[in-house]
Amino acid sequence: MAEGQEMDVKSFTDLLTSLLNKSAPLRAIRLSRKTDIVDQRLEKMKKKRKRQRKAFNREENMQIKDELGKEILDLNKKIKRRITKAKKDQIKTRLEGNNPKSFWKAIADLEGKKSSSEIFIEKDNEVITDKRELAELFAEFFISKVDKLSNGYGQTSYFKGHSNMIITAKEVVQAAKKLKPKLCKGEDNLPMRLIKDLATRIPESFTALYNKTLREGIPQTWKNAIITPLHKSGNRLEIGNYRPISNLDSLSKLFEKIILERIDNLGELDGYFQHGFKKDRSTVTAMLELQDFIATELDLGNIVGTYSIDLSAAFDLLRPDRLYEDLKEIIPHDLLLVIMDFLSSRTFQVEMGNNRSSTRQLKVGCVQGSILGPRLFTLYMRNLDKVLPPNLKSKIIAYADDTYVSISGPNMEAVKQNLILTMSDHDNYLRTIGMKTNVSKTEVVFFKRGEPLVETLLVNGSEITSRIDLKVLGVKFQYNLNWDNHLNNITVKARAVLSKLKFLSRLIDQESIRRVVTTHFFGLIYYASPVWLTEQTTSRQWKMLNSMHYRALRTSAKDYHYRYSKEELNLLFGRATPLQWMQYTSAKIAITLYNLSTGPPLTNKLKESSYINDRRPGMAIIIDKSRLRIGKQSIVNRLKCLGKINFNWTNGITKDSLRINLKRTFIPLNHQ
Repeated sequence: MAEGQEMDVKSFTDLLTSLLNKSAPLRAIRLSRKTDIVDQRLEKMKKKRKRQRKAFNREENMQIKDELGKEILDLNKKIKRRITKAKKDQIKTRLEGNNPKSFWKAIADLEGKKSSSEIFIEKDNEVITDKRELAELFAEFFISKVDKLSNGYGQTSYFKGHSNMIITAKEVVQAAKKLKPKLCKGEDNLPMRLIKDLATRIPESFTALYNKTLREGIPQTWKNAIITPLHKSGNRLEIGNYRPISNLDSLSKLFEKIILERIDNLGELDGYFQHGFKKDRSTVTAMLELQDFIATELDLGNIVGTYSIDLSAAFDLLRPDRLYEDLKEIIPHDLLLVIMDFLSSRTFQVEMGNNRSSTRQLKVGCVQGSILGPRLFTLYMRNLDKVLPPNLKSKIIAYADDTYVSISGPNMEAVKQNLILTMSDHDNYLRTIGMKTNVSKTEVVFFKRGEPLVETLLVNGSEITSRIDLKVLGVKFQYNLNWDNHLNNITVKARAVLSKLKFLSRLIDQESIRRVVTTHFFGLIYYASPVWLTEQTTSRQWKMLNSMHYRALRTSAKDYHYRYSKEELNLLFGRATPLQWMQYTSAKIAITLYNLSTGPPLTNKLKESSYINDRRPGMAIIIDKSRLRIGKQSIVNRLKCLGKINFNWTNGITKDSLRINLKRTFIPLNHQ
């Protein structure tokens, strides 16, 4: 790439930095303690108090001294109130986020439990504390891990030249609007919030920069990732218990978003079985696809064997030259050149505090912290379904690098043998594209009616023992599609959250408690509820859900003496009952899938099982075709709730309109 483009990017970055410094200059504040609150108004009050104290000590006139003393006492009260409010605001921010780890860390800090974010690593019986040495240690560990898993695989020549593609100002604006206004930043020190705001106001400047980038190549500074090690679990002194988190330049992320939009406009290139990183797809739609296949086959009297594919460092092992060969027939040449340029000559540095490691070269892989990287990975895995035997009833679903494969058959022996052959074929295929299967984490379950079966399978020399449940994207699928194990699991976690609510209610207001309960309690117990919360839910399971539901509401309302009825609690907090929530979410996901013009196989099945009601235009009737009770686990066979709907939902209804009308239908208490 020409040096002129590097200079243009640097000049543009410097210009944006200067604008940022003028509008929101950084201020250095010296803190006397780590627990001090950083607040500009508070700092002014403290400085004023310091001046008043000096004046008080110098003053000899007792009358003036008394007045100064009163002012100092008044300032002390104001500062204390300000600190208390600031601390509560900090607590609210940390507690109300969507990250459970941040939530529990905030709880630990509030309870005075020591938790250090400092990173130290033990090497040769010596604990390394020097930041520069730690940065080099992590850099060497991360690169050697990839080299080992890839067997030293190196790039071949696949980048053929620069692209003639042209980006428009309209594309820049549309892509910028879709970016999340985060404050995180890469080496350019430009927050994404700033890039998002400026790109929508002055898109022409960004358009000129990006079009020159297409002609001359992506600048190397955009290809260098700044990596921060993040502890996963286990001993904090073991380097293997950390994973890399990448930070990239914000200008690069907007450019990537534009390229991603171009790829998305080409259609379902990565297969309908892939549910990750797509509009109107989620972990829930992936699980519903799997559940539908299992329930349908069990309803026919068959047995279903399902296994998960666990990959080691999947994103880091993508081979760019193989991706090029696979995509050159389906992606326009100029767009493909940009993708290949994005993947070539990538580097990284590990940052520890103010210290960075030396630069390391990446020969394989796609950057997980990037916007474009995850989609490139799903494109790389687009032929995974081709390994399935064509003469068998089978299903594959995937969400990013999490993949689940099911084989159905009339008897156990046939299913077992076909499952072993398919697993072996999958393992061999993944090896040919450079992926490494983690056999020790591969799980197998045989779904059937009646008693569970535990079998041992020999796959490519490794023994795998089947289980009675399979964790699919955070939900435990039991062998008979009974959800007791999943409910028991979330009950334990929900009780842990509830145990802290009473403690939190002394520190933050009721509205904040309500948001905490919504995010960390109801978000936990109702995750993927369209999958496991059905009309087939047992009375024992309903009792568990209702108990957790109302206990959370009573704790939030500090109603320890049962002053409120259940109906009053639901109205007070605007909450749906578990039954109302089941009907609302089932109808919402079914209608969303039904209205997709092109979508997963479940969309086609919903349409094939339905007909338009002549007496109620704009509403379809979806027929329950199940033979047995187990067949009603498929969402297609459990949509009686749609009969309650009295609005047009088949002719292009918007998401907001659908949500509002469904709430009026199923949760009328909150719309009175």
